Amino acid sequence: MTLTAEASPKTRDMWMDVAKGVGIILVVIGHAWRGLETAGMIGNAWAFQLVDRLIYNFHMPLFFLLSGMTFQSWALRRPVGEAAFSRVTRLLWPLVLWTYLFTAARLAAGDAANTQMSGLESLLFFPLPPRDHFWFLWALFLQHLVVLALIRFVTGPLSAPTWAALAGLVVLASSFTPVGLNAWTVGAATYAGAFLAGLALGQTNWRPQGAFAFLIAVAVFVGFQAASFQLPQSLLVAQVLGIALSLAALAVVYLLTNSRQTAPLRLLAYLGIASMGIYLAHTIFSAGTRAVLGRFTPDLTAHMILGTLAGIVGPLIIYAVIRRVGRPSWIGF
Repeated sequence: MTLTAEASPKTRDMWMDVAKGVGIILVVIGHAWRGLETAGMIGNAWAFQLVDRLIYNFHMPLFFLLSGMTFQSWALRRPVGEAAFSRVTRLLWPLVLWTYLFTAARLAAGDAANTQMSGLESLLFFPLPPRDHFWFLWALFLQHLVVLALIRFVTGPLSAPTWAALAGLVVLASSFTPVGLNAWTVGAATYAGAFLAGLALGQTNWRPQGAFAFLIAVAVFVGFQAASFQLPQSLLVAQVLGIALSLAALAVVYLLTNSRQTAPLRLLAYLGIASMGIYLAHTIFSAGTRAVLGRFTPDLTAHMILGTLAGIVGPLIIYAVIRRVGRPSWIGF
């Protein structure tokens, strides 16, 4: 998502936007899939777990890792106050606004919503600790502020080995101690390893090359995904697996993007640039599509295709409309 390093188009790395595009499609698919399960429309526990695990093994660690890759250089180019304020406007403001909009949409949906709400008093709540999928924005907000304070007031810029060592320590600490694992900090703590791994990667000249590297990356990704069904289910395993799969996925995307820039890759890059808006609004459109389509057919294929398309196209329409009347940042896009 376009959550750090708001670089100009001239300086953007297309492969990173492509990776965000892949990630945001998986977010929409994953939420549509889970929404169908909550609505009792899948009915096959094995199929649900298969798809759910393959997506959730890595798609959120991927976003944290991508955010970390550009954060140190971005934070060092700006005054501390400006950088901190931008995290409020780019992360905290969308969280607050869309938490209320999402709740209002549930209220309007009535019986058609998976999580039903009634009465205007449903809107009278404090948006923190974060609700629903907006936990990601709060987690990233906390991570950004902590690292910003660290590199500007304590240590200065850190090297790749230092960030990697910190990533390992944080993974171990969050896996074996309950400290920090509460409703306010659990997301930031359990994905800090991926964010710090991204900071480490961002300080290297990581640039895989050649067909052999591509085959290795694909093999690593497929191998770890297959192994995930046999590994013990623990927070430590989940964190390490998420980072490993994200690194392999990034290598695949980098090698594909830098070998040729096809129309599908350019489309993925566009979705990556628009990923914040898609992330914020997609569940409203996907859930609405499920509610309407459910009146006509229980076909899972139709629900997944149309629900995913609605979750992507709907926010893009909002983005196009708001650009005509104001600034997308007004609504957090």
